[in-house]
Amino acid sequence: MAGSLPSAAGTLMPFEANFNLDEEFERLFDEADERLARAAANFLTDVLGQAGSGTHWPGLPNPSSAPGQYPAEQSGKLRESIDAQLIEGVWEFGSFNAPPEAWALEYPSPPNSPITRQSAHGARPWLSKALTDPDLLERLWAALDGVL
Repeated sequence: MAGSLPSAAGTLMPFEANFNLDEEFERLFDEADERLARAAANFLTDVLGQAGSGTHWPGLPNPSSAPGQYPAEQSGKLRESIDAQLIEGVWEFGSFNAPPEAWALEYPSPPNSPITRQSAHGARPWLSKALTDPDLLERLWAALDGVL
C-alpha cells in the first residue's frame, strides 16, 4: 500500500507501507540482543585475562589483583567459562558452567561454596564491577552501531 505523508516543510512525501513491521522489529531487537551479549562476554574475557598489580604470590603465574581491580587470571577457569548463549530465546552472558572461583571471587562468603575467603582483602567482584564499568558501556554502544 503506497500513500503520502506531510513533511515538516508541508510537502507530501511518498511512503511504502511495511506490513512486516513486527517481524522487522523483532529481527532488529534479536540482533541487538545478541550483539550486546557477545560484547559483554568479550569484555569480561578481556578484563579477566589480565595480571593484577597486587602481590605476586609463589606458585601463581600472575601477580594477584589489588583491591578494586578485576580478579587477575591465575588458573584461567573463570575466563574460560565466560560466554554469550541463546537461552530460551534470550541472549545471556556470564559464567556458564561456572567454576567455584566465579562465586568465591564475586562474593566474600558465598553460600554452599567449596571455597571460602578468609582474606582481609575480601572478594574481587567481576560481574557486578563490569555492570557499572564505563568501558563496558562504551563497548555496548559500539556493538549497537548500525543495528538500531
